[in-house]
Amino acid sequence: MLKFIKKLLAKEEKQEEKIYLDELSGWIDKKTKPIFENLRNQIDDAVSAIDEEKERVFENLKKLESAKLQNPNIPERAKTVMQGNREAFLRKVSGFLNNIDLQYSDFYHLTEKCRAFEKEIDELAKSTARSYQILSQFFAREVSIIAENIKKTESNSKGIRSLIEHAKVERIDSIRKDTEDAKAKIKLRKRLEEEIKEEKAKLDLEKNKLSDAENRIKETKGSKEYKQYENLLKEKEDNEGKLREIERVISHDFSVLEKALKKYSKIAFENEKLIESYLNDPIKAFARDYSLEITKILENLSKAIEDNKLELDQRKNERALGKIKELDKEYFSGLIDRYNDILENLRRINSETENNDAKKRLDGYNKELGNIKDKTEDIKNKISVNNHELEKIDIAKLKENLQEEIRKALNEKVVIL
Repeated sequence: MLKFIKKLLAKEEKQEEKIYLDELSGWIDKKTKPIFENLRNQIDDAVSAIDEEKERVFENLKKLESAKLQNPNIPERAKTVMQGNREAFLRKVSGFLNNIDLQYSDFYHLTEKCRAFEKEIDELAKSTARSYQILSQFFAREVSIIAENIKKTESNSKGIRSLIEHAKVERIDSIRKDTEDAKAKIKLRKRLEEEIKEEKAKLDLEKNKLSDAENRIKETKGSKEYKQYENLLKEKEDNEGKLREIERVISHDFSVLEKALKKYSKIAFENEKLIESYLNDPIKAFARDYSLEITKILENLSKAIEDNKLELDQRKNERALGKIKELDKEYFSGLIDRYNDILENLRRINSETENNDAKKRLDGYNKELGNIKDKTEDIKNKISVNNHELEKIDIAKLKENLQEEIRKALNEKVVIL
């Protein structure tokens, strides 16, 4: 049964053929066409043999059904047992035969059907074992012939699977799939190479933009307007330093009076909120105390200390009184004037800084520079990812694998171009 296929697959070694990958599928179809045509013919013969055995089983079932006992004088109970088992055996075997279906759409489908068919034969043997044993005592020849018929159908089913296996259908289909996979990967490789080329061109363009932006920034930083901008920044830094110094002085002044003010706030109900604001944030309170109400509070605080209303120890009383004498209205007026002058200078500097032409240009150039760098990084990442994918596609290895698969499956030596 397998002679033709074995002959086709065991040919003498042929001369090496050179085949383009795009032509490989057609070449495989041409080489395997006689194998598959003969395989289908062999399968058709095997299926016909199964059908013929099936018909023989039906005929032999009829003979079993009508068979007469060689010894009609057996007990009635034995006859009843025999008849019941004969009917069960006939019913199960007939049902099995009626369910046989070996029509197929492809070789894989047929292989699965044959496996299912052979499994059903095993199940039939188990389900009819007792009936077969009993009937063998009465109709040994008839049931033996039926068993032999069924065994032949099983043998033919296994033969079909063996035919398909020896024809290397699975391996040939694998070659077809690998061929298409290789074509797809070659297309992917070409697409990746084109994308990398395009991205590198974009990268060169972004590098030129980056150089232009850096030159404009350098040119702007050399301009007169930029020097003015730098002077404004220095002036701003100086004024912020002066402001911090005033704030440090204010914080220090009120830290000395903190204990006294806390106690005084408990008896100076009308000024309690203002005192608490100085205790919580003296700088903010001072900035909002336009009429310098704090000077009156400090005068009253001084009287309260002198009258010993706060019950502070002598050393703290003296220290607080000494600090209050320093913090007179003239002191605070001078401080507030300096504070306001500095704030006004900072407002002016900020306004001039924001309106400086060099600063405006630099902001625009730096934003442009940031965008270019981000875009450049994105392009580099895309090139890196594509290169990584490209490295995974080894066309030469794919072709070598296909050549080896063809050698094993078809005994053909080919070089895929």
